[in-house]
Amino acid sequence: MPESRAGQHRRGHAGDIIARRIAESGPIPFTVFMDAALYAPVGGYYTSGRQIWGPQGDYITSLDVSAVFARTLGRQLAECWEMLGSPSSFELIEAGAGRGWLSMGMLEYVKGACPGLFEALTIRLVELGGPPSGEAPEKVSWHRSLDELKPAHAAFVISNELIDSFPVHRVKFTGGELKELYVDFDGSSFFEKEGPLSDAALAGYFQRAGVEPFEGITTEVNLEAGRWMKKACALFSRGFAVTIDYGAPARELYSPERGGSLHCHFRHTLNDNPFANIGEQDITSHVDFTTLALEGIEAGLPVTGFTTQKNFLLGLGILEELKTPASLGVEGVDEVNFNRALGALISPGGMGDTFKVLVQHKGIERPALRGFSFKDMARSLKLP
Repeated sequence: MPESRAGQHRRGHAGDIIARRIAESGPIPFTVFMDAALYAPVGGYYTSGRQIWGPQGDYITSLDVSAVFARTLGRQLAECWEMLGSPSSFELIEAGAGRGWLSMGMLEYVKGACPGLFEALTIRLVELGGPPSGEAPEKVSWHRSLDELKPAHAAFVISNELIDSFPVHRVKFTGGELKELYVDFDGSSFFEKEGPLSDAALAGYFQRAGVEPFEGITTEVNLEAGRWMKKACALFSRGFAVTIDYGAPARELYSPERGGSLHCHFRHTLNDNPFANIGEQDITSHVDFTTLALEGIEAGLPVTGFTTQKNFLLGLGILEELKTPASLGVEGVDEVNFNRALGALISPGGMGDTFKVLVQHKGIERPALRGFSFKDMARSLKLP
């Protein structure tokens, strides 16, 4: 996004709130702007109640592409439960649960394939916007924050496309110095301006990740991701944390070739202007998986494995879900479409490569999970 006076678009209610705040107290860090645009109690993108996923929303998730995504991850859930000794009580905690489709699909799989796990399982769905309409199924409860959950003995914590939506700081390395970009307002438009670092953790962020920032880089830093990971780690004594999101190891994410990764999704279009359609478009940035892994390690979550979504699903046997068309004619069109959707989940250069999977474990020696049997890329994280 260029550092210019951008955003000559309708501001929406969240935008008006932000403008008033800046008028009263001065420029704000981008993380404060993004938090208000996405999560303001009134007018925020994720709190508005409007449809944001699927064909009628702003973007498509893996769950919209094919229900096979959730069922295949159910295989990994079952294996993890078994590796923990098949405990009689086991919690599946999904953070950023949205519509609950991921956990419901995993539950459907284990009900038929692993009755013992089905009996042991309790599902906690965490979603800031609250549950969809209707009663929660048996075994399922909805929560608005991880803070509402009591620690479990054994658990499987999973997030899918959550970390990318955490508010980020925007920084620029210029003249051999790291500076932060603040959001200001001139009465009609929002724009960015340089200022001092608002959080001391920014100063050593790149060095900790093993990256030397290059002159002129403007990029994003997600400090909230590590804080969230530590909170998730405290939710269980033994178990696994699974993060699925788009991103890359730090050395790739912050390379000169890439620049920043801030993206906005609005009615299935992509733009890089967060000052447009405030409160009506999603704002995201790619996840730094190196730092996320380091934060987990510090919290007591060693890395189990790291790879692409394609490799992970192939390792779990997603191809076993392929259907044989009843015929080469009209009668076989449903099976063909099913197989096409499955293929989109593992497409090279598409969702299959863009999305990564990081698994971390606690209370167990590093296990060899089936999800990493096709290819484990943990070395690319360059962890100490």
